[in-house]
Amino acid sequence: MEQEQRLVYESRLKQIMDEEAAQREAELRVQHAEQKAEQKAKEAEHKTKETIALRLLEKGLEIEFVANATGLTKNIVIDIQRGMQK
Repeated sequence: MEQEQRLVYESRLKQIMDEEAAQREAELRVQHAEQKAEQKAKEAEHKTKETIALRLLEKGLEIEFVANATGLTKNIVIDIQRGMQK
């Protein structure tokens, strides 16, 4: 009987460990998805700022003003302006 009880115990222990591992894996997947969504949101925000900067530059506004208005660095605004000239 002792061996049978040990098998039952080990079987239950394995089941608990498998459930915990599945839960950890699910939590990691959620965390990864949240990080990926956050990164995409940042990229979209940056792209929007670049689009606004381009439009402001097309209107003839100064680089410094465009940088302040969009929150982009002056170097990025200069790169956008250079891209307009190509």
